Amino acid sequence: MGRKSLAKERREQIVRALNRCVAEYGLQKTTIKNIARKAGVQPGILHHYFKDRDEIIEEMVEMIVNEVSAKYLEELQRHDDPEKRFEEGIDFLFNPVMINDEYASFFYDCWAEAKRNPRIRESFKMLYTRFRKAIIDLLAQNKGAAGLSSAKIQELADMIMAIQDGISLQWEMLPNGVSLKKAASMTKQMIRLYIREENRSR
Repeated sequence: MGRKSLAKERREQIVRALNRCVAEYGLQKTTIKNIARKAGVQPGILHHYFKDRDEIIEEMVEMIVNEVSAKYLEELQRHDDPEKRFEEGIDFLFNPVMINDEYASFFYDCWAEAKRNPRIRESFKMLYTRFRKAIIDLLAQNKGAAGLSSAKIQELADMIMAIQDGISLQWEMLPNGVSLKKAASMTKQMIRLYIREENRSR
């Protein structure tokens, strides 16, 4: 058990070193040698835990998804009322936990790299698949959404994801020009309007 714990700690140490390297050098200039130096280990030690740089990136994506998911679920579990969970869930999407400076450089560089690198693209597909499922589950907390088809729920979830991505990018570039609280409020209004119009047209 002790060895597993040490291995897990060392892997996390290397993954977080990758994140620091990307923030400092950019993804394209982040090498195994740079990561090892930031992690305080020899490159040979790093290869003992990871086959290559892409595997470290894959684990970084997984780690971020797990960290954010745990905080998201913790927030929702604080509320018994479904409508309150819905409100808090949307607020969380525009919380600094989600729109996170620490991970911004990593994600923006990986988005660009994903067009050329199938392994990174697959990692991001996993991220967006889990993100979409979390939003679909959240929409189920809204009473009005009960009458929508699964296709309409997915359509709405995709719109919410697009809004959140856009706000994240704008907040990173112009933090003083974006109110995350207002973005959350307007998103909730948009959701309710969409649900009302869809239910009315049935």
